[in-house]
Amino acid sequence: MKTSCSRDVFTKSVKRGRVFEQWERSRWTAADHVAVERGARTQWKGKRGRVDLRLIDLEEGHTVVVEIKATDWDAMAAHRVRPNALRHCRQLWRYIEPELMEFPVLPAIVYPMVPETPCRKDQIEAILHERFVQVVWRGLDLESLL
Repeated sequence: MKTSCSRDVFTKSVKRGRVFEQWERSRWTAADHVAVERGARTQWKGKRGRVDLRLIDLEEGHTVVVEIKATDWDAMAAHRVRPNALRHCRQLWRYIEPELMEFPVLPAIVYPMVPETPCRKDQIEAILHERFVQVVWRGLDLESLL
């Protein structure tokens, strides 16, 4: 029974992530001077990956790499917040490394909702900002998208 329950929780989590990613991607449209790539392929140390959104601003001469994460920071144990935020940073920077040769790169992570746990938002932002990653909080209720 425990395995079935764990599988259900995992399945729901994956579904939430996919729904949020589709919703978020649909909000990004290209301006005249910006190329938007969804699911752009990348490679780092022989491993392949997929950037959620890559915006190439031809006029300004930079690239914005956006990672979309449906993380529920409130459901996470306090001792797991820092390791998970750092994992998100490492993933994003692995995507960015190949981009650095062509244009200056601006990294960003989009989360669906601001954590309600006291000080957690500030903690996450401090971790990401120390690593030059911008954070966007959408303020969404993911359950309403399901």
